[in-house]
Amino acid sequence: MSAHRLRSLVLAVIAVLISVPASVTASQAADDDAVPFVAVTAIVRDASIDALYTGMTDALREAGYRDGDTVRLRFENAQADAARAADLIRTFSRERADIIVAFTVPSVRIAANERLRVPLVIGGIGPAIANELRRDRNARLLTGIVDADRYDTQLAFIREVAPTVRTVAIPVNIDRPSNDEAIRLMTANARSIDLTIEQLPVSVDKEVIAATIETYSPDDTVIFLDKRIFPDAPVERIIAAAEVSNLLVFASDEDTVVRGALAAIVTDPYGTGRQIGRLVARILKKPSIARTPLQLAEPSYIVINQDTAARIGIEIPGAVLARRGRIIGWADTSGPRPRGKPIAPEPPPPLSAKPKTGIASPRSKSPDQDR
Repeated sequence: MSAHRLRSLVLAVIAVLISVPASVTASQAADDDAVPFVAVTAIVRDASIDALYTGMTDALREAGYRDGDTVRLRFENAQADAARAADLIRTFSRERADIIVAFTVPSVRIAANERLRVPLVIGGIGPAIANELRRDRNARLLTGIVDADRYDTQLAFIREVAPTVRTVAIPVNIDRPSNDEAIRLMTANARSIDLTIEQLPVSVDKEVIAATIETYSPDDTVIFLDKRIFPDAPVERIIAAAEVSNLLVFASDEDTVVRGALAAIVTDPYGTGRQIGRLVARILKKPSIARTPLQLAEPSYIVINQDTAARIGIEIPGAVLARRGRIIGWADTSGPRPRGKPIAPEPPPPLSAKPKTGIASPRSKSPDQDR
């Protein structure tokens, strides 16, 4: 073989070796472009963020978007560095992400401040930040899920557990101004499902509960302890007074159920993540959905105090027990939300000790009124 022919053969082999990776790379790039790219970021990564992300990916999978197959997911942690968080958002934009998802306040604010042309989906923020972003943002397309009280869901849950209820009594602190906005919102939601809201006066300073509680019928009245309306409520005292009259006590939060209330329906990171995932899936199928206004998180996690249910002799409907939630009595928790056993701040009073009642109310007058 001549030197010329040998040189030509070597060059041909080299050309083939070089061209194969190039063609593979080009094919991979084409595949990447064909699969939607969803970029996710948070200022830090902890158990709560992991639950949000897991909920989101589970919902996407159920909608037909499987990571590495029908969607490309990438989660970057900013490691508590605001500058890195901003760089990540810009990098996602340069890499032509189809959707950017930002979890929790710092990353949400940073992402909303960028002049993004792709949809920005946010989660893990409260109403105040949501209102701020509605007024002041640079991102063109912003939607997502906002953590907030949902009296419609909470009242519907009460009706589901206690179908005969007609009146929901809410303890209010007469020693301090009431949260009138929350009471109005709850009243409006109750009216839509034929429930009546009645305020039950409680004095923390005097350690007394209105005598009205003794007139409530357990057949049609329940107590609802709402943290937004009465954040420092004497939970154990109210529960003890309610049980004297065989009244069911519901709560707006998990801790109050731990302390003796019967049940609550609450938002949780995993459930919110699922809601975010469903929204992302809808945007991938129909990009105009990115113009949807911010939505409220849907409470979906049921918390039931099994000891309370057994003590008062109520049977929780099977449909409620079948939902994702936690049975306190310390059975295993169903659902991926990371949880530890909360500690009750103080032991409840003996149930045999009748709490003091006697605040004047529309149904009971004080002793002074008879003089």
